[in-house]
Amino acid sequence: MKIKNKYIHILIIVIGTIFILLSMFHQNIWFDESYSVAIAKHSFFDIWNITGNDVHPPLYYWMLHILWLIFGNNIMVFRGFSVLAVVILGILGFTHIRKDFGEKTGILFSFLTFFLPAMCIYSQEIRMYSWACLFVTITAIYAYRIYKSSNNNKENKVNNTNESDNKGSSNKTCIKNLVIFGIFSIFSCYTHYYSLLAVGIINLLLLIYLIKQRKENKKLLNKFLIVAAIQILLYIPWLIYLINQLMHVGGGFWITLGLNTLIEVPSFQFRRQLISSVGFNVDTILPLVIAILMYIYIGYRIYKAKKEKQDIKPAIFSIIIYALVILIVLIASLKSPILLSRYLLTITGLYIFVFAFFMTKEKKNIVTIIICAIIFILALVDNIQNMKINYDESNMKQIEYLKENVRPDDIFIYRDIINGGVISAFFPENKQYFYNEANWDVEEAYKAYAPGMETITNYQEVLNNYEGRIWLVDSGDSSFYNSFNKEGITTLEGPTIFNTKYQNYTFNFYLLEK
Repeated sequence: MKIKNKYIHILIIVIGTIFILLSMFHQNIWFDESYSVAIAKHSFFDIWNITGNDVHPPLYYWMLHILWLIFGNNIMVFRGFSVLAVVILGILGFTHIRKDFGEKTGILFSFLTFFLPAMCIYSQEIRMYSWACLFVTITAIYAYRIYKSSNNNKENKVNNTNESDNKGSSNKTCIKNLVIFGIFSIFSCYTHYYSLLAVGIINLLLLIYLIKQRKENKKLLNKFLIVAAIQILLYIPWLIYLINQLMHVGGGFWITLGLNTLIEVPSFQFRRQLISSVGFNVDTILPLVIAILMYIYIGYRIYKAKKEKQDIKPAIFSIIIYALVILIVLIASLKSPILLSRYLLTITGLYIFVFAFFMTKEKKNIVTIIICAIIFILALVDNIQNMKINYDESNMKQIEYLKENVRPDDIFIYRDIINGGVISAFFPENKQYFYNEANWDVEEAYKAYAPGMETITNYQEVLNNYEGRIWLVDSGDSSFYNSFNKEGITTLEGPTIFNTKYQNYTFNFYLLEK
């Protein structure tokens, strides 16, 4: 039976990997991904400074820069890199969760990693979310192992079985666990601020526990304090950027807190989050209903486990960490909106573990089968829809059109950075200008697109010293073109409009000449 379960587990990992790869092989990018692609070409030092003026820490961008040094500006490599983090997370179900919590929990953990809709969809984003999720999960796993070693030391002292050989082996394991815990904890801090919150809570909970057990585990507490101090020292260089970024996001020029957010947050893991809007339709209501039913199920399993006096501390602490992150962000959002559902992917490893842990407690196999079947069907439907969108022939028409018509000396001007960022990623050699009409405080952050793109507040100054062809990039309407000062300028072509399935973008081009 053990061999059979082992091979079933491996098969799930293989099938799951293929499943999330099915919709990956495309060149489409949207604005957030264009930022990742653009910043990857900068040096480590420049990435530190540029992202210090954005809203995310630099580690993921450093990782992309290493890929850029090896493979160049390769969108497929960047996308595959995000998938790699999810594959590693799924493998953790076999190498770590199975070892710590049993075969069934490990199998379910791997299954949910690959087939939970949010994981299936976001595994391909050229963003830091999948890596933050992996780092937080590894931090939590080794926090649990430190907790277990503390418990084992306590039991050994009580039973007087702390022989010298066992003590030496236990000490080596403890140091290894602390080192890995510390490394991935600081990795999490430098990858995303939600993961910073998560590992901060994990560190705090573990510290409280070790302080309570200090009489039995004084040496372990001292070692943990050293690791914690190193983490703090390593994070100090970024603190000034963190403070500035919190103030920057406080401007709240794009994040909002409303009904959509309150629907998205509880149902995030069960819906195809990349759809552009949330409405009262089957794409929104069905995942929300399923999510609520799953929360009720987990609540019921907690009740049953407590009634049967089962040890459910690891899952309870995971729930506490997950809930505290959301609660802290929600409270902060009452003043400055920073609650964004897709950021929850960074802590979804904890959600997956809780789900797998309590499903393992289910004595009726048919219930587990039904739950897994529902999740698989949701993921399958979402992935099929994703493939239809990602591989739609409309997605690259605008890029093909520009490649056929753009000359090396042509310039681009746009006031919608959403479209402009995508154009900048595909045509970095052509000089481009983002007309920052609203005067957002983004000039330093958008140096990610430099040297090709420059942020300006007065396009007329550019035109005064320019003669040649101008590509005006508009979005769904022609409002920019209509308001553009065309004195001394000839319209050669346009409007030429392209609508893409990927992210439902609209590109409206005008070719002008001065």
